[in-house]
Amino acid sequence: MAYKVSMCIVVVSPPVGVDFSLENNGNLVSVTQSTGEDITFDFDTVVKAHRNTGVPNFTGAFARGTPSKRFFYVNIGELAGQADCKWSRRAKIWISSGYPKFNLQEEVTWGMVKAVSQNPNKVLMARYMGTDKDGGPSCATVELIDGGWIIANK
Repeated sequence: MAYKVSMCIVVVSPPVGVDFSLENNGNLVSVTQSTGEDITFDFDTVVKAHRNTGVPNFTGAFARGTPSKRFFYVNIGELAGQADCKWSRRAKIWISSGYPKFNLQEEVTWGMVKAVSQNPNKVLMARYMGTDKDGGPSCATVELIDGGWIIANK
């Protein structure tokens, strides 16, 4: 069985003047220039059972990686189409738990998937700090603020 799930990625306090976009099959979606306020990307995905393990497998145009190692990309600066930006980065937001090995976020359960798919006012949300320790945009594998994906109100 497949479930349509509303998703939300929030970039918290990104550096001012930098473009951010969600990646969809290599295309830029919802390009937004940061004002320092949180940037929110809303999108839908389809979740099916992983054929070998039965765990939730997030699929669709926004999903990257393999069924066991699934993530979403937020493109930053030049990679978000901002030609005059000194940053050319991507943030990797993991949806799979336990991979990479240092990624210790809470697992997305079937209960969470079903709860969101059955309620149009709910989303699976991930939040991460948009500014790194060096003052530039956070990139590579980012740590999720709430310990992983959570169910939130739209």
